[in-house]
Amino acid sequence: MPSKKSGSTKGAEGSSKSSGQKSNYQYHKEAGGYNNFMHSNGLKPWDDDDVQEGKAILDAFREYDRQDAEAEAKDKSG
Repeated sequence: MPSKKSGSTKGAEGSSKSSGQKSNYQYHKEAGGYNNFMHSNGLKPWDDDDVQEGKAILDAFREYDRQDAEAEAKDKSG
């Protein structure tokens, strides 16, 4: 029986940490996977329009996280 993909997430996590942003994979993983992410937002993973909406939601999450990080940095500095 083949082993699970050990270490396969390290590359994605490492690259996102260097840029300071989470990858799409990390957001999906936090939601329990891609399908759970889509369904929890009322989207169908097989519908192209819904997939685009899911990407827009990820962009909004990323923007919120960026603003939150800026606010935390501002609070720490002054």
